[in-house]
Amino acid sequence: MATRTWAAIWHENSSAAFAFAFLVAVGVSKTLLTKLIFTHSPTPVAFSVLSCLATNICLLPILIYQRDFRFLSVKQLRSFAGICVAIALDLGCQNVALAILSIALQQCIKATLPTATVVVESIVRRKAFHPAIYVTVAAICIGPILVACQASWQGKSEAGSQLFGAIMMIVAMIGGAFKYVLCHATIKTYQQEMGVLAFTFWVECFVGLMLLPWAVLNGEAYKLLFETEQSAYEWALLWFTGAFGGVRVVAQFYFLAKTSATSLAMSGIAMQALTIVIGIVAFGTEVTTLLILGVTATVITSSVYAYLKTSKVLESPAETMHDAVAIVEKHTEMDMEAREPIVGKE
Repeated sequence: MATRTWAAIWHENSSAAFAFAFLVAVGVSKTLLTKLIFTHSPTPVAFSVLSCLATNICLLPILIYQRDFRFLSVKQLRSFAGICVAIALDLGCQNVALAILSIALQQCIKATLPTATVVVESIVRRKAFHPAIYVTVAAICIGPILVACQASWQGKSEAGSQLFGAIMMIVAMIGGAFKYVLCHATIKTYQQEMGVLAFTFWVECFVGLMLLPWAVLNGEAYKLLFETEQSAYEWALLWFTGAFGGVRVVAQFYFLAKTSATSLAMSGIAMQALTIVIGIVAFGTEVTTLLILGVTATVITSSVYAYLKTSKVLESPAETMHDAVAIVEKHTEMDMEAREPIVGKE
């Protein structure tokens, strides 16, 4: 009886478990492989451009095969360019930081994105959050501070100083917060109008073009193409890792199809923790008491924030009832659409 019960549970949840494992494996591998590349070729901005190109080389045949390729209209182009500026800033600065900082410090600073988002949303939109949210996002900053205290700030790599790397990561988080607050609704609209893959294709095109002048002016493009000696294996690794950006997008939407947004938030915590642990071992980061305390504090506070945001514990009964009514209305609308002929729909 127990065997059949466990077998039934596994049968019901095996696809979700596979989606979770696939997403975490892709996310962790992407960060670790990128860090490995930067240890041999510290050209983070040039690699970002190559990553955009590699992703689109993979996406274009799929879009053509599925007949989902769409051009941007003039009306779409205006707001789309603004979205891509925010994404380019986020991507470029994160890769610069990853090339300089230890994975533990980079990931801990990355975990402060909710803090930056709440601050920006409170100021720009004058949105008030529950006091528990403010306490939690403030607590998230404790972990990065502890990890930073044990870091060697005297060290300097080809990509820049430790201080420059930390500043770049903070800029990336602030840019990511503005991207979420100001562009999130527009991004969702574009994804619905164009489809996720077509939207990703055009984002990669624009972001790559925006980052290209930066890579040329700072000399990274020339260094990557002509100065750095790359074997066939290293070039293959460059292109393979670059294409992982598109794989991660697909993995996220496959995961959401099998689970929920709550599970996606939890998978982010798992990715963060696993990336830090493997990164410490793989790249020989010195393990200190402050590092352990900082990483632990970051993972715990990030988990608490994810729980508070994705659960209903902070909502009043009236808000919960409002959400329930909205969900019923949404499903009723979807049911009515399903009864109509599917003409011109994706």
